[in-house]
Amino acid sequence: MYLYTYKIVYKDADNNKKFELIKAKDLKEAKRIAHQKYWENKWNSFKVTPFTFNGFARYLRTSYKKVKPILDLIRGKSLDEAINIVAFIPRKAARMVEKLLLSVKANAEYLSDKYKDVDINNLFVYEVFVNKGPYIKRWDTKARGSGTRILKHTSHITLKVGERTKIKKRKVKESKEVKVGK
Repeated sequence: MYLYTYKIVYKDADNNKKFELIKAKDLKEAKRIAHQKYWENKWNSFKVTPFTFNGFARYLRTSYKKVKPILDLIRGKSLDEAINIVAFIPRKAARMVEKLLLSVKANAEYLSDKYKDVDINNLFVYEVFVNKGPYIKRWDTKARGSGTRILKHTSHITLKVGERTKIKKRKVKESKEVKVGK
């Protein structure tokens, strides 16, 4: 079982916007904790979202179909494990994903002084997906002075990295069977 980090953005009594980080098992529990604090501290409003470090790579010169299998390999893995997986894939798209992972890791380390509650050793790939980008249009010559259009694909990658910590389950003591015999 894991504990995830969630961010509560709230407006206090003076209408100042502030935030607070909490750890919970899921979004439902995080909203319950936020609602409890809402009544205790008399906030004006609040919003609960998963706490993530985001990274975007735009207009990459590769097709989204070539990037998608690489992203499927790293989804849900820890950040360091994802970097190691991508480092050994011999494809151009893997280098692009590796740069994005390293960039998000560097951003998390840079912002670690602002978010002191976040342990950057427990980061994992929370969400990652790729979208089609615009085509780059080129022309190629063909027979008898005609031409044909060439469409070069681009793609956009979005990566979100969150924090999770593993919690140990409590061992349930097994009841000893008592043998009743003659």
